[in-house]
Amino acid sequence: MTCACLRWLWPCLLVGLLALPAFSQEPPEPDPDAPRVIRLDPQPMEGIKTGRAVVVKGETGPEGHRFMLDGLTALMPVTVLVRPVSRGEDVAITLSKYAWNQPLREDSTDGDTLKFRIRTESEFQITVSAPEPGTDYRLLVWVGDEVKPDMAPIVVKASEFDGGQGLSWLTMVLAGVAVLLLAVIALLLVFLLRRKKG
Repeated sequence: MTCACLRWLWPCLLVGLLALPAFSQEPPEPDPDAPRVIRLDPQPMEGIKTGRAVVVKGETGPEGHRFMLDGLTALMPVTVLVRPVSRGEDVAITLSKYAWNQPLREDSTDGDTLKFRIRTESEFQITVSAPEPGTDYRLLVWVGDEVKPDMAPIVVKASEFDGGQGLSWLTMVLAGVAVLLLAVIALLLVFLLRRKKG
């Protein structure tokens, strides 16, 4: 029994030792020139009755600051506000979904507050930049609670069915009798008109 265990133990140890260098490699160093992306995490905030919010105070320039917000559904309203701290300064904002260089919405504050209202699924990205380096800004991102539409059920129990909004049975019978009477009158008129000609 011991020999059988040792016979299988040596190949397993050999495979493990050969695989060890593959697992011990360190991950590559991140590119120091790559822009840093900050993940936003909205939280309940004092003064805001519904939803969650996050406020960012920053100083940007032409290179811009990048933010990402995830965990969204299309039923959550989202509002993004940006403003320069000093009135009259210009701060630009870009909203993108997949690629940073493919903006879906972009605009500039022109010295005042800029607001975007959106709905999206999953995640989106925000880039805040300014033409002048060292421009102070404030960014507010508010994520509302899910808005669930009121929808009537498609399937209704037979015991709860009230006949719907359509025509009642009596109305349909009366309409059928009226159509038959009109058809009989039309046939009589045709018959009388042919008889007078002949």
